[in-house]
Amino acid sequence: MSDLTPAQALGQPITIPLADGTDVDLRYTFRSLALLEQRFGSVAGIQTAIDQTGNGAAFGPLMDLLGAGLVGPGGGFTPHVRHRVDAAGARTVEEILYRRSSDGHDLGDLLAPQHIHEYATAMQTSLTAAFGAGSSGNDASPETTASPGLT
Repeated sequence: MSDLTPAQALGQPITIPLADGTDVDLRYTFRSLALLEQRFGSVAGIQTAIDQTGNGAAFGPLMDLLGAGLVGPGGGFTPHVRHRVDAAGARTVEEILYRRSSDGHDLGDLLAPQHIHEYATAMQTSLTAAFGAGSSGNDASPETTASPGLT
């Protein structure tokens, strides 16, 4: 992953280009992460979707990951969730379509394949910034020290 600039470390958006010549701001909020959790079923499912081995699906999950980070005023996209309900009544998210709020264009039609490396790098950097370098789970294990006077 790339080094974070001070602005990115503070959770500032990363600007990415679209095929129509416009730029949008990618930033992961709690809402974005909740959408990803709905889409992939769990945090482990999100991690599985970020397959860096090249052996799994790449374009669809990257589009989902980018779409979630573009939800809201800075990115300008709105999620449209498509559910599936099985015979037992269990509801699962089948697909989330991300449409630009200003004109309804689908994100999949606006992503430019020639920018795929830039998109992947921005997504990874922005996700890292969302969780913060000092957040719980990223720190080393705490040292255990004895209190003075206790043995």
